[in-house]
Amino acid sequence: MACQTFPTQSTAPAAMTPDQYLSHLRAVYAAYDLPMLPLPPASEQDLQTLSQEIGPIDSDLAALWKITAGSSADSAQPLFQRPGFVDALELLTPRQALGEAQSMAQRAQRMWDKAGPASQDPRLTGRWWHRGWQPFACFYGDIVLLVDQAPGIEGLRGQVIAYVHDPDQICWIAPSFSAFLQASAESIDGDRQEFLASPLDEQE
Repeated sequence: MACQTFPTQSTAPAAMTPDQYLSHLRAVYAAYDLPMLPLPPASEQDLQTLSQEIGPIDSDLAALWKITAGSSADSAQPLFQRPGFVDALELLTPRQALGEAQSMAQRAQRMWDKAGPASQDPRLTGRWWHRGWQPFACFYGDIVLLVDQAPGIEGLRGQVIAYVHDPDQICWIAPSFSAFLQASAESIDGDRQEFLASPLDEQE
């Protein structure tokens, strides 16, 4: 699963708010007569617990979790796509995000011993885990998207990065969470049916 970076831009990238993004997704689901049933809002306690473990949560990510805690627990409910790929990633709940953070922290040294730096990209630290990384989406554990509050020397605080398996690496995805939402929406629109493959299969 190779990395592909967000296109380099000389001007600020287009951005989308969590409300706008979810409205866009509802229209995508509705076009295929699929219900979009994300979970109710996350509790303040769950957000506070996560923040205590990994640092202050990105404001746009927190705003999304205050609308919905995560993807539906009852059926396939993808909410994100990496720009340029056909991944269909689900939104982690804050508790799932904490578990993912703890898992990445526990295996970070082993990953370094096995593979060395996670990336040569100067926007990234090269590490396999850093406090300040905020997991928010997952594709079967093989891809984890994170907001990065501890960037490399050429990176931006709040950029979106990804852990990608096979080969294991950390990739830069977008300069901010809001820019990622815009890029995800545009990527989904490139092939909506492929993005919705799992819920469409369940519907048959």
